[in-house]
Amino acid sequence: MRFSTGLAFALGATTLLTAPLAAQDKPLPTWADQMEALKPVGKQMLELAERDDTEARRTEMNQYVLGSLANGYLNYVRADPAKPTFTPLWNYAFDYGGPNPDYAYMFTVIDPKGIYRISGYRGTSRFVEITQQNGDFTSKAVYDATAKNAPAPTNDLDQLTLDENRYFSVILSAERPEGYTGDWWPLMPTTGSLLMRKNAADWKKEIDPRIAINRLDEATPLTTEQMAARFSNLKNWIATRIESEITLTRYYREHHGINTIKKSQLMAATNPFKGQVYLDGAFEIEADEALVLETRVPEKCRYWQILVADDRFATINWVNHQSSLNDTQVRLDSDGKFRAVISEKDPGVPNWLDTAGEKWGIMQMRWNRCNEAPDPVVTKIKLKDVRKHVPKDTPVITPKQRKAELLERREAAQLRQLW
Repeated sequence: MRFSTGLAFALGATTLLTAPLAAQDKPLPTWADQMEALKPVGKQMLELAERDDTEARRTEMNQYVLGSLANGYLNYVRADPAKPTFTPLWNYAFDYGGPNPDYAYMFTVIDPKGIYRISGYRGTSRFVEITQQNGDFTSKAVYDATAKNAPAPTNDLDQLTLDENRYFSVILSAERPEGYTGDWWPLMPTTGSLLMRKNAADWKKEIDPRIAINRLDEATPLTTEQMAARFSNLKNWIATRIESEITLTRYYREHHGINTIKKSQLMAATNPFKGQVYLDGAFEIEADEALVLETRVPEKCRYWQILVADDRFATINWVNHQSSLNDTQVRLDSDGKFRAVISEKDPGVPNWLDTAGEKWGIMQMRWNRCNEAPDPVVTKIKLKDVRKHVPKDTPVITPKQRKAELLERREAAQLRQLW
């Protein structure tokens, strides 16, 4: 295996003002120049992924790289800390880093010397957190257990004052503005961007927040040279993001083992999301096999969920497949435990996690602000023996019922505010 087992995992973010400026007396790159610079990236990523070299896989990987290009345009090339907007970072189209289907991830660049107002309507979603980020998606940002970086601050919208319409407004700045008595969050000197996670467990009923960001102090917009330099550097955004996630899947496979799931010490060392425990592991099963995952459920828990992702750490398409389950979507057994069946073929049980034919990939769980973080047990079985490993009163889900459930899931997923 050609990958380093060291962590090449960036939790987000970027100090984007460091993109090199083109010399004033040198012509800026033409469109043809920029396209030429992007040419090798697709081939490099296909080789890196080590996936089966078939037409279907190549086409899929080309789409994967194209998504990263679009993602880099939105969040890097056009990003301006003088005129910020929250833009989509990860979702079913930008499927990088094992995005949690319950989250709407949004991103914006900022200047740590700036004064910003974040405002909008809270909605009714489970929680909304905004994390200050440093690092850079255009170069490897290695956060391991020896990293000396201070934990990134994460603020929760539920810390703020809401009016009768659930409207809020908070200032983000290095120092509280003189005479200002409203809600205020301190801005760290190393911050270059913000990562927002809008969590909705009941996709259909919970109302996503509507959030704006504005810079209040005077600032110079990006120059033509800066924008051209970012365009030239877009290839590194694409390559680094994908390589980091592929490397991470290999890390979990080698260090957590196969067909098992463990608390991630990697995430524990760098996790900016206070109170959230990650569990990760690799699955590897054939079409006639399944994994039964069993765990106790904490008595008190703000939120919990599980997902399956492929060997690139792309979450299996959750709009069209039941590849994730959260605390509102699962069926707990009569003994209070949660049991899920992970398989390619439908086992006919409520808590099926669909691998969509991926031979190996990643299992990931989150316990969020729970009174405990139980360790699940994973058992590999033959698919035909599923009923021997679940309680006798586990309902049978027929193909007709599954089709109806997936249609309802698909509708609910599209009702989320992701764009």
